[in-house]
Amino acid sequence: MEELKFVLKCFCFTALLIVLMQVKVGGASIEAHSFRWLQRSTVSQYIQSAAAGGAMAIRNLGQTLKDGVASTVDGFQEGAHEKAIR
Repeated sequence: MEELKFVLKCFCFTALLIVLMQVKVGGASIEAHSFRWLQRSTVSQYIQSAAAGGAMAIRNLGQTLKDGVASTVDGFQEGAHEKAIR
């Protein structure tokens, strides 16, 4: 029962927060102001560059693995072809 109360409290808090974020200040909602601030902050730019570096590392790792598997498969196929000739 305590878990249900916790979920309901979280739901109410989230709903209230969403409603309050729609209040307009200076022609734009608080949500728009906070979103703009998050996009332009130095912390988010640092996180974005780190994520871009991580994505590049994963892409390079995938390409290296693909090339390694392809060369291994080619080596096995050449070995099987030589055995078939004998």
